[in-house]
Amino acid sequence: MQTNGRPLHVAIYSELKSKILSGELNPNDMLPSENEFARIYKTSRVTVRKSLKVLENEDLVNAWQGKGYYVSSPEHNNYTINFSDTERGFEVIYREVNVNYPSEDVAVALEIPTSKFVIEVCRLIKRRGNPVALDMKYIPYEKGMPTLEAELNYAVFPEIAAAKTAPFAFHTEMEICAELPGDAVAQQLQCPRHTPLLVVYRRLIDQGKRCIGYGVKYMLKEYGQLCAKSGYEL
Repeated sequence: MQTNGRPLHVAIYSELKSKILSGELNPNDMLPSENEFARIYKTSRVTVRKSLKVLENEDLVNAWQGKGYYVSSPEHNNYTINFSDTERGFEVIYREVNVNYPSEDVAVALEIPTSKFVIEVCRLIKRRGNPVALDMKYIPYEKGMPTLEAELNYAVFPEIAAAKTAPFAFHTEMEICAELPGDAVAQQLQCPRHTPLLVVYRRLIDQGKRCIGYGVKYMLKEYGQLCAKSGYEL
């Protein structure tokens, strides 16, 4: 087969993926065995297995214990959402950076008592001079940990957690809701209380299952949109 300078396992993966997406191979079709693929492509089973594992990671094929691989059924109702916390083209104003006792909601999210201090970072995001989003972030405060000035350098998730743990040692959990603003949020965003907001809740979880950062972002429709897609593409 033509590899066009690519590693052979990449070329095999690309050819099989193309056959699946074109309908030459269909859901629940059994694929040839690793030995048969090795003979077809004149290579080793190890190379074939690397190709199949990439397809499996993309949910295009599944392994059937003791039988081999078969083509997966497409998940067109599952969507991938892209969410960026980077305010390119917006004006970002720090409203407050304080050490406070947490509210009940924040304490529950961070899994700490209300008697434990948190660092609270409040940012107002504007477009053409008008408020479009309010961003709140909370980090458990620990004596001897980075100062408030240092926290400002990590005020955008997920970098906010990198000051307290290894960069790859945590993951993000997110919830997206539609809500009406409370008085404080409505005042900051200069919007009526009946204005619907898109609200994103984020929790950063370390390897010990501890919440090391919590964020809430209130967004007017002028701030932007969440984009999602489903399906498969070459």
